Amino acid sequence: MPSVLQKIVLVYVLDPHSLDDLSHRYESGLSWLKKSVGGEPLKSILSRIISRLFTPKKEMVGNFGNTEAPGFTPVTTGMPPRVAPIWPLPRVGMSASDILSQFGKFDLWHYGYEFEGGPALLPSNLRRDHLTGNRRRPLQRFQHFMPYLVDALGGSLKGKRILDIACNSGFWSIQCALLGATVVGFDARSELIEQAELVKKIVGTENVDFLILPFEEMTLEKLGRFDAVLNLGILYHLPDPLAALFATKAMAETVIVVDTSLWATDEPVVHYHWEEPVDIRDAVSAGIVGYPSASALELMLRHIGIPAAYRVPIATDDMPQDYLTGERATWIGLLDRAA
Repeated sequence: MPSVLQKIVLVYVLDPHSLDDLSHRYESGLSWLKKSVGGEPLKSILSRIISRLFTPKKEMVGNFGNTEAPGFTPVTTGMPPRVAPIWPLPRVGMSASDILSQFGKFDLWHYGYEFEGGPALLPSNLRRDHLTGNRRRPLQRFQHFMPYLVDALGGSLKGKRILDIACNSGFWSIQCALLGATVVGFDARSELIEQAELVKKIVGTENVDFLILPFEEMTLEKLGRFDAVLNLGILYHLPDPLAALFATKAMAETVIVVDTSLWATDEPVVHYHWEEPVDIRDAVSAGIVGYPSASALELMLRHIGIPAAYRVPIATDDMPQDYLTGERATWIGLLDRAA
């Protein structure tokens, strides 16, 4: 007869969202569950167990199945040199008290920020949970996939042109700019661009521009082509992930980075559901949104004509929980425009 923990793992695999309810009841003090897992937080245990099922093996990185398809080359990759985030952020020409006052004008911040000499500000989402409440989450994500982006661009971002799709308050745009790139970040929400402009002013970066622009209006005619395009945390807020990937690829010269939440199944599917723009991290307008599974996303990358791609491997346990459990992952797509 299966143990309580085995039953919980089975429930998670069949319906990962049910884990939130189980975890809540555990943390609330159900003694039978606490006894079964030895008092350790339930999600911590499942992260370690299930990450082994979902984390790609290094030798399998980029394996999309039919490797004989014309024009497609799965790739393997070693660990690139470490790239450190610029953190805390520089603070130029604004006092800590002024920063607190300016940040306070906005009720919600999806990203937390820390500046040299203070202050350090936490994210403030309406739905505060173990993901949005982790102030280190962006730094963990940076150390996960940014070294692969830098490596794909020849070992440096200096002189490169980078597009940050749905840039939010500019965290990734600012980091790329501080690493030497010329950056354009855009978002459909005007209040997020105001936040990005505020962070830009505090940091003193001149090589980044922020635009109010809906994703559907992103075109070569408006923005030009970029060495790298960042599609980070936007795919699952859109109704058509495949069309979004086509549009992303069209803007890129050398590399695209796709970082997305995933539907937890081995089957190549897109799970659709309705999303309301309640929180700052939600879709910009009410409508259906599509969560691709990992295998579906890899088929999409192949379908849109990415010549070579790989899933960034998990190299450390110091990662956000959804990456460890396979509910979120990052892909690097390498292009060859000259070919």
